[in-house]
This record gives sequence, structure tokens and C-alpha cells, in this order.
Amino acid sequence: MARKLLFVLCMMVLPAGLRAQWFDFGFGGDPFMQRRQQPQEKYTAPEFKGGDKAVQAFVQKNFKNPEVGHNQLEGVVVVACIVGEKGKVVETHIVRSMGTEFDQEAQRVCRKMKFKPATLGKKKVKGRFDVSFPIRRSRLSFSKLQTVDV
Repeated sequence: MARKLLFVLCMMVLPAGLRAQWFDFGFGGDPFMQRRQQPQEKYTAPEFKGGDKAVQAFVQKNFKNPEVGHNQLEGVVVVACIVGEKGKVVETHIVRSMGTEFDQEAQRVCRKMKFKPATLGKKKVKGRFDVSFPIRRSRLSFSKLQTVDV
């Protein structure tokens, strides 16, 4: 009984790394140790030239408000753009929808955008960039102010 108690106390006191070395059982220890020790390559996401302000200006210039029957729609359309190695948008997916008219127009605008591609280390790779289209009173609106009927 005393030996079991001593063994349990030793296991609680010893750091996990030492326990893994002592009780390896021939399975190679920590299977993820090599992955953690390798230097990770730096990933940079795709960028639109000019940053967020330029994205907002591009969207305002190219978005054409669709004609809908009522003008009380409010919300946000979010489109995920998959940017290829050459900086062009190769796929678009609706993340948050507000109806087919707004979704189709938002996707059309996103397909026209050009980006600086994502990189992994020094290699260009595909990346994801989300674009938001805030809709207030059934119109595109980036203003933070409440709209009031006059």
C-alpha cells in the first residue's frame, strides 16, 4: 500500500515531460513534439490595396441597390471571398444573407475586386477575405447615424 501511495505522489510531483521520458514504452513519446519544434511559416491574409477605407469606397462606387418592393429592410450581407494566388477572387460564398437580390449584387461586386494575395512564408497561396455590405432602409449605407424619415 505504501509503495502505491509513493508511486502516486511521485507521479503528481514529476513534470509531465519527465514522466513521458521515463514511461515511453517504445512509442516515441509525444507524437506532436516534432511539429511544435519546427519553425512555423508566417501566414499573411489577402489585402485590398488601400485597406478598409478603400474596400468601403470600392463597394460604394460599384454596388447598385436592387429594386425591392418595400424599403424597410435592414441588416448586413457578408460575403466570403476566396482570393487566388494571382489576387483575383475565384469563389464567393454568402456568410450572412438578406435576400437573393442583395446577395447576388454583393457577390457581383466582390468578383470585381483585386487583392494582394495571401502568403505562407514566401509562397503565394489562396486566402479568405470577408466583405460586409451594411443595408439600411433597403439601401447600401456605411454611415453610423440613424436614418430618420423627413
